[in-house]
Amino acid sequence: MATAEDYSREVESVHSGNFEVRLARDLEEIDAAQSLRYRVFYEEMSANPSSKMKALKRDFDKFDNFWDHLLVLDNSKTDIEDKVIGTYRLNRKSRAQNLGGFYTSQEYNIEGLLKHPGEILELGRSCVDVNYRNGQTMQLLWRGIANYVFFHNIEIMFGCASFPGIKVEPIKMLLSYLYHNHLAPKDIRPVAVSNRYIDMNILDKEKINAIETRKKIPPLIKGYLRLGCFVGDGAVLDQQFDTIDICIVLKTDLVTRRYRAHYESDTN
Repeated sequence: MATAEDYSREVESVHSGNFEVRLARDLEEIDAAQSLRYRVFYEEMSANPSSKMKALKRDFDKFDNFWDHLLVLDNSKTDIEDKVIGTYRLNRKSRAQNLGGFYTSQEYNIEGLLKHPGEILELGRSCVDVNYRNGQTMQLLWRGIANYVFFHNIEIMFGCASFPGIKVEPIKMLLSYLYHNHLAPKDIRPVAVSNRYIDMNILDKEKINAIETRKKIPPLIKGYLRLGCFVGDGAVLDQQFDTIDICIVLKTDLVTRRYRAHYESDTN
């Protein structure tokens, strides 16, 4: 099984000016990612921290010990907490089945994905510092993910993405649009667990203005749609993060066809 150290040794970091994208190499760098996540999710947004999280000003859970942590670093800074300005958590099936399982399985039945014979990758805890939310940072994150996908021969990516707030009514058209236009193939379709299932098929397809609806979709989900993602059946209320979640499924051949040539042509 490849480790973060193996990855960083065999797949070079990606550089763009003062910026670098790579996996976290030690606990101090993971701690800095948890600090960034706390600032974004709990201080800037409206997630609800536990008393321990609040005291430490860190976002953490049991999965942090087993996932790889992709980082974007601003190397013009000196302190590691200032350096880490973007992050994603990455969790492969070959690792997760023996080490901690999947975060997504708390909200979705993912048996179809787990039966896929090739390697799959769970994405989570994506965030970027408010001062660095631009195309360059997101491109660096996706370049890092693309390298990881190639290194581990990953065929499908999946994970939870969120709408802010916990009221369905304001986003019923968005959920309905996703259900009618982007539902995942049945053999790999995640389904929200029964006791948390929120029906996304709220409005008839004929009642939805697709062009106007797409404009209202949150940027991260819109980005996944541009890559050709599918969505699972059912949304889920996440009380801790004050969000309504959907499950994203993305075949990596779509990503590689559309973006790999572009990434490799960029000036490092």
